[in-house]
Amino acid sequence: IDRSNPGESDTVRILIQWPDDSQSYVVFSECYFFEAKMNFGVIAEESILGADCNNYDEQILTVQSKWSSLGVGLDKLLCYKIYTNSTNSTLKIYALSMEVL
Repeated sequence: IDRSNPGESDTVRILIQWPDDSQSYVVFSECYFFEAKMNFGVIAEESILGADCNNYDEQILTVQSKWSSLGVGLDKLLCYKIYTNSTNSTLKIYALSMEVL
């Protein structure tokens, strides 16, 4: 999580090792909310079971409402969800953009 320039460039960057052993960063930019429900205590490497992106998560409306009162329109806000395999954890990143580097 990079907040070295808070409010101007809030990003979440995750290093992914793909099944072919290549690596890349998945970078979420212009983040407005981050939620992590993580389980611990499992002795295993973490892996990703699945991921999706939507514009209808209930938290989106809450974030949009909060920011609209400040004059910031977030009509393009998306919820990126990552589900982990080993610990059955869920990461939700609410951001305006995502790219794989």
